[in-house]
Amino acid sequence: MRDYRNYHYSPRERMRYFLEAAVWIALVSELFYHSWLALCLLIPFYPVYLKIRARRLLQQQKQELCIQFKETILAVAAALNAGYSVENAWREAHGEMVRMYGTDALMVQELQHILAHLALNVPLEQLLGDFAERSDMEDVNSFCQVFFFAKRSGGDFIGIIRKTAVRIGEKIDLQRQLQADLAARRLESRVMNLMPMGILLYLKVTSPGYFDVLYGNVAGVCVMSVCLAVYLAAYALSERMMEQIMQI
Repeated sequence: MRDYRNYHYSPRERMRYFLEAAVWIALVSELFYHSWLALCLLIPFYPVYLKIRARRLLQQQKQELCIQFKETILAVAAALNAGYSVENAWREAHGEMVRMYGTDALMVQELQHILAHLALNVPLEQLLGDFAERSDMEDVNSFCQVFFFAKRSGGDFIGIIRKTAVRIGEKIDLQRQLQADLAARRLESRVMNLMPMGILLYLKVTSPGYFDVLYGNVAGVCVMSVCLAVYLAAYALSERMMEQIMQI
């Protein structure tokens, strides 16, 4: 099953981000160095670009999974309240999630995996523990621990599940509110990150030869390399700050 601790690109995504990386590498090599040699030397940075993209996509994937997990445990609670056994409640939750999100949803695939192994008499606790480990999400892990304890001690399943769903829902709502509040700041950050490249491109187009003194000589290469390093450091810092704020 899918390991949510690492992002796995589909062939279509790999092609998309290969083209994006190719555009950025070509743009940087032309604006900063105006050299085919620089283009060749920058090609090995393609895996770095994939890694940066993967971190962003993985965060989005976990947010999607968290929302679907909350709906799943609510569906499980409803089934338990209707008199289903614990294992059958997860089967009912699978049908509900298919109706809500379709067969390709992340949580639907996880439930299919759980149900298939339940049919082979694999304990539910083991399956949920495996999912908690692969998801690498605090909410899932906390729910599984409480769920295991309640099942062993004969606790109030429905109450525990509903309380967990409410807590996860509150956390999701808080994150959504924070994302809405930071949307303008994030847009400003991305515009500011693109401004230096835009200025260089503008001067390159409107004033041909303006940067010729910096191309084709050691001093110019050093100056442009320092500028590129400062630009990349500023970009990485702004992205890191936004990630840290979102994790609060």
